[in-house]
Amino acid sequence: MKETEETRGRIVAAAERLFASGGEEATSLRAITREAEVNVAAIHYHFGGRVGLLREVLDRHVGPLNQRRLALLDEAERAYGTVVPVATLLEAFLRPDLELLARLREEQVQVARFLGRAYTQPSPVLEGFVRQQFEPVAARLVPSLRRALPDLGDAELRIRLNLIVAVVTGMFATATPAGRPTVLGSDDIEQQLRFLVAFFAPAMSAPRAPTGASPVDRPGG
Repeated sequence: MKETEETRGRIVAAAERLFASGGEEATSLRAITREAEVNVAAIHYHFGGRVGLLREVLDRHVGPLNQRRLALLDEAERAYGTVVPVATLLEAFLRPDLELLARLREEQVQVARFLGRAYTQPSPVLEGFVRQQFEPVAARLVPSLRRALPDLGDAELRIRLNLIVAVVTGMFATATPAGRPTVLGSDDIEQQLRFLVAFFAPAMSAPRAPTGASPVDRPGG
């Protein structure tokens, strides 16, 4: 059993290195087997093939991140009850991303960029998996946002949340090594969090978007 787990871990680590350095679409199973010193049968045995391995590599980081998000949302509800302030909900949502990004910038900045690419421009084989990973968090967060912002419907809340996700995944895709300038101007997680929440909370809380004519069709547009 120990040998089996070691083999599985070696394959995932090798795939992660190659996906991060060369891109998932350009990385062949043959290259992964060479890097991990296993045969193709081992990859099929443990992961069912290349797609299963790619999902395992992503879930290695995103699975714990989403579990932390849910735990922080639990804490927020214990502290505030049914209606949690928007800023607190966004802090619970964003903090795990910033923590993961900080760790990867210190040790594996190419992995941060790979995660960002995988979620900003998912390949056809990953698109459904990306939605599947995010849905448990959205299913928990959207109702909480609805209670905090009763004038907004689920569809608009999800659009606004997707815009936030687009910014954060862009931060991963363009990550710089620790110590180099970032788009947020600081390596301090608390300062980054304060900036993002101050920016996103008013946008999330803005009045419902008007329907009908586009901005360029309206007077003064």
